[in-house]
Formats: sequence, C-alpha cells, structure tokens
Amino acid sequence: MAQRGSATVEWTALVLVVACVLGAAIVAVPGALHAPGFARAIRCAVLGGCHGEDARLEAVYGAEAAAFVRAFAPGIVYERGTSTLPVDYRHCRSHHCSDAPADAREAWRSARGRPATVFTRVVDRRGVGGALYIQYWLYYPDSTYLGPARALGRAPVIAHTPLGALSRRAAGHHADDWESYQVRVDSGGMVTARASAHHGYAGLRRWPNLNELPREPSVTVPGVGRITRRRGGAWTPVTGWTRVSRGSHAGHLVPGAGDERRTISDGLVLVPVESLSTAERGERFAVTPPWRKPVYADPARTDT
Repeated sequence: MAQRGSATVEWTALVLVVACVLGAAIVAVPGALHAPGFARAIRCAVLGGCHGEDARLEAVYGAEAAAFVRAFAPGIVYERGTSTLPVDYRHCRSHHCSDAPADAREAWRSARGRPATVFTRVVDRRGVGGALYIQYWLYYPDSTYLGPARALGRAPVIAHTPLGALSRRAAGHHADDWESYQVRVDSGGMVTARASAHHGYAGLRRWPNLNELPREPSVTVPGVGRITRRRGGAWTPVTGWTRVSRGSHAGHLVPGAGDERRTISDGLVLVPVESLSTAERGERFAVTPPWRKPVYADPARTDT
C-alpha cells in the first residue's frame, strides 16, 4: 500500500505540472493545443527541459535551419522484435545500454536510461538555387541481416562446425551500424524524404527492393494522395515516420506508427555532427561513420 500511495502522489504531482503548463500555454497562446511544437514543449517541461538542445542546434545551423532540423525529425517505428534504440555512441555501444524496456510501447529511453539520440547534418544549397538537405544519422551497437541464421550458427551443437561458420557468415552480423533518414526541401518548397536500406535507399515500399532504381512506382499515401513517379534516389513525399527493420536496421518510410513500438520525434535528442570534436570523430567503427561517407558531403548521391 505504501508503494501504491507513493506512486499516486508522484502521478498527481506530474498531472499538476502538466496542467499548469497547459493552462499557461492556452492563456498565452490561443490555439496552442494545435501548434506543431506544443507536444514537445510539454515533454520538455515534464522531463526537465531539453538540455539546451535548441540553443545547440541554432549555434551550429542558425535559427531558420535549426527549426527545419527539429520540425522534420522523424518519428521512428520499430519492427516487432526490435529492442534496440538509436543511441549516442559516445556513451553507449552495446545492447546492455541501448535496448528499450521490453514492455515499452513508446520508448524515449533505454532500460538503462540512455536517451534515443539522432545525429544531424545540414547541407544548404538554396543560395545557389538548390535544395536544403537534412540528414539524420542513427547509430546502433551492431547489425544482423539474418538473425535466425546467426542464432543457428551460435548454437552449442553446431557452433564449431562448418555449418555453424556458414550460418554466422550468412547472418551478415557486424559490430556498429550507422543508418540514416534524409529530408530534402527543394526550391519550390516540396519536402521529400528517404531512408537508408542496405546499399541504397527506400521510400514507402521496402519489397520489392527499389533502392537506386531510376524510377519508383506510384503509390497512394493516406492523407497525401497519389504520389507520382520520381526519378532516382527513392525520394518520397515526407510522412514524418520511418520504420526500422529488425536486426539490420534498414529503413523505409511509413504513413504512421501503427500498433508497433515507436519513438515519437519530440522525444529524440538531436546532436549536430558538425559539433563533434576531432577526437569524437576519430572513434573507430566496424563500418564507415557518416562523416566519411560520400553522401555526407553530397546529399544527392544514391549510395549510402
């Protein structure tokens, strides 16, 4: 009973905080409940602030570009069976600290308290008539293309046999994994996005794999309508959501979260890659980190 009573007191206090923030916002800004950043403002208040994140983004990108970076940060949907959150590699590089609580429907932090973190990058070519590109880089401790094959290869009975070695090789497992979600705001104001998927990019559809093909089929997106064919790079009208595949972390756009585990974009910690120190960029990874990829400098490329 004492524990239940304590929880009730804590919950009541939380509700009062939220109520005060809601009341102040509604009085100060009519219609605030419908403002795009209102949900995040509530989260920042309840979770103890955003740790100076907005100031850091503005210091690196300027106020306008920083607003774009925050506005187009994706919500992340996780395929069933996926427990790993994208994390800050400077503080976490294992499942021990990156896996979300098993029963969490919305996951902002891992079971060990590490926040879901995405590294950002901006390439602004509007000054020469081009587009504004925003890259969101997601780090995971490892990647396994075929999880069942790896499990088979590690089974005690066959682990030290040729079948075990073959199974582990087929699993495509490697330490460290960098995936990305990218946004393009063209000169006409159209906003498109794509997600990295293995050796190319994906839009709304993952199978058949249309990465890097010169054309993608037209599809219908609820609330958006029929999307006409666009040439190259898998750029697709932005939905605000990307789905992470189990094990490999390959991504593709989805219209919404559905009933799977998700991290709402307001809950992501955003860290500009441009703000990392030389030493932090000097960390060794089993795969190529974002700042050494050609697409980092040329965001129109179709390779990952």
